[in-house]
Amino acid sequence: MKANSQQLKASNSSRIEAIGCKSDKTKENILSVAERLFVERGYDSVSIKDITDAAGLTKGHIYYYFENKQALFDAVLDGYFSEHAKALMNSASFSDKLSERIHSAVDAYVDFIERNPGFPRLIQRELCSESPNTEKISRSMAPLHQWGTAVFSGFLPAEGPLSAKHFFMDVFAMIINYYTYAPLVAGLWGVSPLSDAALSERRMHLHIVIEGLVEKYVGAENEITPKQDVD
Repeated sequence: MKANSQQLKASNSSRIEAIGCKSDKTKENILSVAERLFVERGYDSVSIKDITDAAGLTKGHIYYYFENKQALFDAVLDGYFSEHAKALMNSASFSDKLSERIHSAVDAYVDFIERNPGFPRLIQRELCSESPNTEKISRSMAPLHQWGTAVFSGFLPAEGPLSAKHFFMDVFAMIINYYTYAPLVAGLWGVSPLSDAALSERRMHLHIVIEGLVEKYVGAENEITPKQDVD
């Protein structure tokens, strides 16, 4: 009798685990489909019906996990920004050399974008459409700004044309715009800008250009404040 009871418990445990696994996969499927549609069309142009049709599910499945479309969109953004923050905070080099800090930072950010190619398009689409999601995106990007400030701190001034905030925006734009304009670039180049070979070449280009910018910025900064020692 005791053996039967143990077998029953084991059977129930396995069944619960199987249900939980299936439930997780359903949620992941919803998020994956929703992410793709939001990237392709933007928040305002995607309905719950669009998501259920593409996912092969019912509205009941969506509302079991998410209160509404906004909650689903928030979950997609939260997933992006959670990985975004982790990737950046854990990989920044705090070397005494500015070039080493920046090259480490660039690799970290490019790695993140390559794992999440829809991120640049989704963010820029929402910002350009004056979406109500702009405020949430702005709050979520704050860690990136803090990270960028930390990378450049001690090398560049806080304000002015040669300030850290401008340098950070230069580097950020060079990275993210390549992926945002990928569909256009594909037509102009006649090859996919997102192929492994093209991405490797782009990464190399970024490092070359950024090295030149570092030399220019640090040199100019030394002229402005000659007492500051910068390697």
